[in-house]
Amino acid sequence: LEMGVAYQIARLLGIQTVTFEFADQRERIWIAQDGEIMAHDTSALWEALGNQPLPPAARQAMLDLYAARRNARLWGNFARQWQQAPQEGAQKVRTELHLDRRPVALLATNVLGDSLTLGRQRISATMAEWILGTLCYFVEHPQAQLVIRIHPGELLTHGTSMAAVIQAAFPQLPENIHLILPDAKTNTYDVVEIADLGLVYTTTVGMEMAMAGLPVIVAGKTHYAGKGFTLDPPTWQAYEQTLDEILRKPAAYRLSPAQVEQAWLYAYLFFFEFSLPFPWHLLWLGEDFRLRPMRYVLSPEGQARYHQTFGYLAGEPLDWSARGLARLSELPTPKEPAA
Repeated sequence: LEMGVAYQIARLLGIQTVTFEFADQRERIWIAQDGEIMAHDTSALWEALGNQPLPPAARQAMLDLYAARRNARLWGNFARQWQQAPQEGAQKVRTELHLDRRPVALLATNVLGDSLTLGRQRISATMAEWILGTLCYFVEHPQAQLVIRIHPGELLTHGTSMAAVIQAAFPQLPENIHLILPDAKTNTYDVVEIADLGLVYTTTVGMEMAMAGLPVIVAGKTHYAGKGFTLDPPTWQAYEQTLDEILRKPAAYRLSPAQVEQAWLYAYLFFFEFSLPFPWHLLWLGEDFRLRPMRYVLSPEGQARYHQTFGYLAGEPLDWSARGLARLSELPTPKEPAA
């Protein structure tokens, strides 16, 4: 809180600011210059590096990361593992949820009150209001089915569950609406396979659904909106109109190959290039200090790895064009297929 106050005062006084947060990987941080880092403003990154084919090594890294996320495994230096169970197949989850052949919309929630939901409102006052409004829409449209996946990250918090909010407003859900609780063993990616449409506030599951070719409606302000592979209605009326159109003819709104490629490129840039090298991470601070003490960080080897990041923290301009695909050299070269 006190850091936020210092940031706001500095902005009011016209003082240059740098904000940072530890990334979801070891030895990496996110940085924003004259901005709030948790807004994850990737517009400069996308403008500089977005218009290019995805290199083979980057594609393989994304395939490996995506496979790990789908099958409830950690991968590389990434720290988060939200799925509680590996994939079991689309047909199994269709049977378990009693889904028929009507169009299926998958609504993936954020953790209620998480920093990625605060101040992100666009077509509703809050994420909860958007979810409850969406429920009302599907109550009135039984010709389509809604699956709500409560974020598994709720298991790690002590706040109000979005499930409790839904159950208070709708004690009895109609047959076309299905709720997957945060501790359920249902793998979200199995539901993605049978979905016709994705609905998200800011969760990165929306980006991953676009990578699978699904049309995705984004209701909040999130970093991957407006990049050419999501639908971003500006008002509630436009949101419901978009729902009407897609649910009437879902296949017509599948993403084009070019849009899917853009989603994969963006995901690579966000997961791999947006974070910057930094010797220590809050989650592993003791171990990191032992592995990378100050004498190492100040050595020629440490400076070669970290000096640019320390420069950005001190206010040197972060030029994404100049950095290019800086992390590409760290990735293994994909093996050639056997002849």
